[in-house]
Amino acid sequence: MIKATNLKKEVFRILVFLIICFAYVYQKPILTTGEATDYAVLCLNVPPKELVIKAVDINLDDITLEKLSIDTKSGFFNQFTNQRELSVTLKTKNGEEPTVRMDAYNGKCLEVTGLLN
Repeated sequence: MIKATNLKKEVFRILVFLIICFAYVYQKPILTTGEATDYAVLCLNVPPKELVIKAVDINLDDITLEKLSIDTKSGFFNQFTNQRELSVTLKTKNGEEPTVRMDAYNGKCLEVTGLLN
């Protein structure tokens, strides 16, 4: 009888822990507009090698934020856990409008489209 009660308590504790972890993953805070703009400029200045694009020398004074959108990532697990990505469109002084797609939580650069690509 005592072991069954202890087992029930442990199962309950594990269940509560899993619910708390899921709630955190589901509602993680996303980047602010300023952070997203900074990460977009960083992605253009120092692009990841897997994107195979040339680095562009842009500083924050040379750009304006044209558009920012938050999109749902595709895939069952990503939709189940409410995963998001940001699309940041910047406008340079030259009139170019690169769009940087990034992870909404850590700013990891996923794709760059526009005239710079």
